[in-house]
Amino acid sequence: GAALQLQRHGRPAAGVGGCGAAAPLAPVPPVMRPAAYGLIVRPNDFASYLLAIGICNLLLYFAFYIIMKLRSGERIQLIPLLCIVCTSVVWGFALFFFFQGLSTWQKTPAESREHNRDCILLDFFDDHDIWHFLSSIAMFGSFLVLLTLDDDLDCVQRDKIYVF
Repeated sequence: GAALQLQRHGRPAAGVGGCGAAAPLAPVPPVMRPAAYGLIVRPNDFASYLLAIGICNLLLYFAFYIIMKLRSGERIQLIPLLCIVCTSVVWGFALFFFFQGLSTWQKTPAESREHNRDCILLDFFDDHDIWHFLSSIAMFGSFLVLLTLDDDLDCVQRDKIYVF
């Protein structure tokens, strides 16, 4: 009886396990595993670690949404397609400069300045500044993709749109 009910529902039936028995801890959801890993292992630069998780989440969500849109028979029009391509290229360059690792928060500004490289843009901006420029442009492009991606559904009745 109780063992069969445990198998069916994945949890013990009422009265199984003794009165006041502590419930087992719930496993960490897959979405939270990278953040939990970061809390346990403590990367040197936790802020950049969280930023990387956020960027990966954004890019994976876009990929999932576009794949599901295509699988459901919807089309991607020309303007959103151009936005996707341009934004992907800018994200690629932005991530290149992000992984240069020029700034650190563990050192004082004077110590951190020792790791600066020569300025490469207009003889004034270094790699970290270019990361900020490119990532802001890429985020703007990502919002443009979100804004225009479902333009093909403008004339479709709401109850006819496939929800995924």
